[in-house]
Amino acid sequence: MPWKTTTPMEEIIRFVSLAQTDRFTITDLCEQFNISRKTAYKHLERYAEGGLAALSPRSHRPHRFPQRTDAQIEKLVLAERRLHRTWGPKKIQDLLETKHGVERPPACSTIGEILRRHGQSVKRRRRPGVYPALNQALTVPNQPNQVWTVDFKGWFLLGNNQRCDPLTICDRYSHYVMAVRGQPDQQFRRTLGTFRALMRQTGLPEIIRVDLGSPFASTGLGRLSALSVWWIEQGIEVEFTRPASPQDNGSHERMHRDLKAEATQPPSPTFTAQQRRFERWRHTYNHERPHEALNLQRPAEVYRPSTRRLNEHDKPIVYAPEFEVKVVSTSGHVAHEGKNYHLGEAFAGKRVGLRRAPDGQTELHFANILLGHLRFDAEGGRFKPTAYVAPFRPIHPEKGGSQAPSLKPSP
Repeated sequence: MPWKTTTPMEEIIRFVSLAQTDRFTITDLCEQFNISRKTAYKHLERYAEGGLAALSPRSHRPHRFPQRTDAQIEKLVLAERRLHRTWGPKKIQDLLETKHGVERPPACSTIGEILRRHGQSVKRRRRPGVYPALNQALTVPNQPNQVWTVDFKGWFLLGNNQRCDPLTICDRYSHYVMAVRGQPDQQFRRTLGTFRALMRQTGLPEIIRVDLGSPFASTGLGRLSALSVWWIEQGIEVEFTRPASPQDNGSHERMHRDLKAEATQPPSPTFTAQQRRFERWRHTYNHERPHEALNLQRPAEVYRPSTRRLNEHDKPIVYAPEFEVKVVSTSGHVAHEGKNYHLGEAFAGKRVGLRRAPDGQTELHFANILLGHLRFDAEGGRFKPTAYVAPFRPIHPEKGGSQAPSLKPSP
């Protein structure tokens, strides 16, 4: 036979029943049941007021909540969260002050608890691991239009099954999103048209930072593509991030996450509808969303248009007198001392400069960039080209760039 167990409620009823018999003193019963006199009299008073039903356990919840958040403010928190699904407590707290005029908004921890209580937020477990710091070779901007970051968000299908590739352009210093343009592909001509239209309105940056994907980069000399060659002709430097290193463009990737969550899910039925949605999201991001990196200012409060204007006529690059200027053929070749060198179609029709270096090598330049060397080694009465070295990142050689490659002639 199992041991008999009793519940706290059964013990309370037994205590009260024995107390009503007047056979035991309260002190004796307290010792027997191992309770305090205060607890004993509490149960006896409740029994006297309501009988056995009054002995049931009661809630310990306070009767008053002096610090409780006002119900109207709680509604505002939930409403803003529904409008901005990716905004956290800090941004919502700022909106309560600036947009709704709440003089003393709840603390961020309180807002976070309100969101969790209503199922609007869940705790996320931070992924373990050590993440590399920002690439030291990249420029840290200290004013607007010093560095623009550019990338494609990643294509998705619209409601009509058309492909949409959003091209995003952002000012790195102010985090101002310059453009979000939906394109049916990532081809050079369409992307060039987007940049021309944008730069006519906002001016030019000093530096454009991109990854090594098309159409921004190529596998050719200096990793330059037709698009990045055009940027250089406009007087813009080009910075390439390291391969497979999205953290080098971390703020841009973070912006992409918000763009995906707020403006692409679910996708719009047509290009026109999707572009209108992109523009609404861009306005909210620039003019309404407080940014923690800007001390909760809006990007539009920090950004200023550039004073550098677009070179509409693509004026040719002018080289110093010590350079021999060559025009690259339409097939991407340049001739020198009876040999043809293939530079790539990205340089077709462009002016490059050749200069004899002190060590006897012939340097190949495009604008202020050293693309490589033209050098031969004599062997058996014939010229043998030196080994071809992999392309390098030539924009900032003082920041750790490698040696320029030697170019072999085309057969």
